[in-house]
Amino acid sequence: MLCITCQSLNLTPERFILDKNVSTASALEVHSPYLRRHAQDFSLKSHSKRKALGTLSEIYKKHISDCAFCYLIVKSVLDADSPPWQETPEKLKEATCYLNWEVDGRESARGTDGQSLGRTRRIHLFWSDDCLKDSYLVFVAPEKYLRPNSDAKFLWNDDAFFLGRDIPSYGSKRALIKSWLDLCRTTHKGPCAQLTGNHEEFEDMASYHSTLVVSQSYFGVIDVVDLKLTALPVIETQNVSAGKGNEYATSTKGRIRAPYVALSYVWGQGEKAYTTTRNNVMLCRQHGGLENSIADFPRALQDSIELVKADGADASSFGLRALHPTENDANQLKKDCAPGVRLMVSRPPETSIKQSIWASRAWTFQERLLSKRCMIFVEGRVYFQCLSTGMSEEIYADRAGAGWSLDLVNAPLQMLRELDKRPLWVYIGCVALYSARHLTKTRDILAAFSGISNLLVKAMQAPLIFGLPSSHFDLAMLWQPAGKLRRRAPTMKDPKTEFDGLEFPSWSWCGWVAQTIEYKSAMVQGCIDNLNEWLLRHTWICWYIRDGHGRLRPLWDSERVTSLYTMEATERRWRGYSRNEHLEPENPEKAILIHRRESPERGRSRVELEEMRRRGERVERINPREEMMVKQRRLKLTNSPSFYSSPSRYKEDYDSHEDHQAATYNDQRDNDTYQTECDYGRYIDIDSEIRPQNQKQFHLTLPENPYRVVMADYTPTPSNEFPDQPILQFWTWYSTLHLLPPNDDNDEGSTRRTTSGLVRCDIADDMGDWCGSIVVDEDWLLREKSLAEGAESAKLDFIAISEARAFTDEECEVWTYYVPKEREQSEWDLYYVLLLERDGHLWRRVAVGKVFKEAFMNREWREIVLG
Repeated sequence: MLCITCQSLNLTPERFILDKNVSTASALEVHSPYLRRHAQDFSLKSHSKRKALGTLSEIYKKHISDCAFCYLIVKSVLDADSPPWQETPEKLKEATCYLNWEVDGRESARGTDGQSLGRTRRIHLFWSDDCLKDSYLVFVAPEKYLRPNSDAKFLWNDDAFFLGRDIPSYGSKRALIKSWLDLCRTTHKGPCAQLTGNHEEFEDMASYHSTLVVSQSYFGVIDVVDLKLTALPVIETQNVSAGKGNEYATSTKGRIRAPYVALSYVWGQGEKAYTTTRNNVMLCRQHGGLENSIADFPRALQDSIELVKADGADASSFGLRALHPTENDANQLKKDCAPGVRLMVSRPPETSIKQSIWASRAWTFQERLLSKRCMIFVEGRVYFQCLSTGMSEEIYADRAGAGWSLDLVNAPLQMLRELDKRPLWVYIGCVALYSARHLTKTRDILAAFSGISNLLVKAMQAPLIFGLPSSHFDLAMLWQPAGKLRRRAPTMKDPKTEFDGLEFPSWSWCGWVAQTIEYKSAMVQGCIDNLNEWLLRHTWICWYIRDGHGRLRPLWDSERVTSLYTMEATERRWRGYSRNEHLEPENPEKAILIHRRESPERGRSRVELEEMRRRGERVERINPREEMMVKQRRLKLTNSPSFYSSPSRYKEDYDSHEDHQAATYNDQRDNDTYQTECDYGRYIDIDSEIRPQNQKQFHLTLPENPYRVVMADYTPTPSNEFPDQPILQFWTWYSTLHLLPPNDDNDEGSTRRTTSGLVRCDIADDMGDWCGSIVVDEDWLLREKSLAEGAESAKLDFIAISEARAFTDEECEVWTYYVPKEREQSEWDLYYVLLLERDGHLWRRVAVGKVFKEAFMNREWREIVLG
């Protein structure tokens, strides 16, 4: 029985199943004229418009009147743990429920080059109040398809793919879990069949025959059969060859490493966990050495041992509720809502996973993301996720378990599928997810991210500097907090004890404790449309960092980074500073590519070169291959008609390096209108005040290195023994501008204060004209205002760090013609700016914003030391 509102939904099996052929419908024994409808009977099934079903209070009244559909809606938000209806807050009772049909299951189509075919639809329920959880209503497969609790190949039935299934209240789920693992191992191609991370380093760590790490012997596993601690076995076999076809194969033919499972969990409260110590480790290595201690293991660990050991057999243990149906309190909500239509409430796995304590811990993030396959136990359910797909016990998997469904929405493992194509996009997603998690020891912010960092460094072929990718450093500086933030610093009197001497910079997200760190689309939207072009055309800073010896080392040198982004898999627009061969100068008629450095070896004797080395001067050889590339690129430009339109340009090819250098020097002396490349591969006008050579002369020293600035060569692998100091040094434009907090007496101004503890402030020039916008922490703003009581604004320090494309409507509500253009015509008339405050000899970052370039009219080209 349905109410009038729910009857209007026209719930039939055809609304949930995309009938690609008659056999699907006939197999479900559905006899409906809708399957043979004529063109004039066509109706829209899923669309972008939502349908209002009423408030929670209205739906609650109808669910009492035996409306099955309303019953499912109410139970989707009011479960057994919810307070009685009378105690439900009024604001929730008045929340409106909306419905929308969404295409769900997609099966990989054979012979269609990666395309997929839609199989099913779901009903999406969502509310006007975010406190009420979203949920889905899924069509339950007819009872005739009930089968053993397994997704093994021989049990496949096409007609049940992506439909809901009953979770049995008896028996074991181990067969189902084993079938998911087998499907992934035997049928999944692509990401699941490839090795993640550095396989060679792992083999060095795990192998008996390693000469690199075996002497340290720190990688061990639990033998669940013999119940002992042991090194990961390497099996000698003649039946299995190394290489393709066996994911466990090592680089040596005929040897495979034993498969293993890693357990990721959170320690319980108040439990004294069993630990391995020097006193008991040798006992634990003996056969049965863990048998007497296993009762002291955490429940989750006990269950995991039994699960791995039993491999589908019965086992009586506790900890993972999903393995014990009698303890499974996550009962399914199902109702017959129409003839042949049985629906159940389902939520995407991430909804439950995100609410777990396990998903809130920082260390578990990389444990999950770096695992090729994950078996996740939460709220009495078990979910399987891999790099190809995801499966659960309440939804039938598709053929080969390689399809896509709404259950994969927001699954972190799916990000890694884009790692080769868009590594920076993966980085941005990882930072947002990771920074929202909690650390017991805040000093571990980079240590708990190190596994992800290694993966990203391998993909980008560039180091991460305090968590920021050096290949995209200008963009990496544009992070913003999603809520209140405070500096990541020791709270105890003895910082060496609490932080082990670690210091974190204000210019990196790792230097702050915040709700979440994001690269918000409103801030970076003009950059990521074509990131590579933005980096080469709209940035100028040559970034240097203080290394462990106090020397200044460049963060980038495109001459030395020869292999960066040569991979064809990486989308061109996502590439970093490396030279884009398809990107021409903005003014090709005025452009000439010059060799960025003249060779110190040219024309010098060996004695002179040795003397230069003793003085610490840089001596390098010209790369012949690069020299040829420079010539070819120059010829490409000189052959264009626009180039020849300027009579003063050199048009002949050069037969030798000396001729090329001589012409370059003449070009520099005779005409200052050319464009050149800096160490980042950018084009910079020679007549511009921003010249590469002007960014390499540093004078500011620090108390730790007081006498002079010593330069160091670029290195792609910063020292672990002497780690970098959290100090950047660079040249850029500096100016002072006025910061105007919102007026609390003004209703419109007060809306700029958010519940997250952030405040959007206006920026004005010395004439009092609005010129920019910035979001700052509310607590910092209160401290700043206290320095100038009664002042409506504060004159503060800003530096320009790159060019911004445009303001958003939120940043600039009214166009004031600060620049003589229409708003739609204004592009790249802005700077990204950092608001700074002084801290002794260093500047500290406060926030990032946008300002009109015109506001920097009284700017100063200044050397900045940012800590």
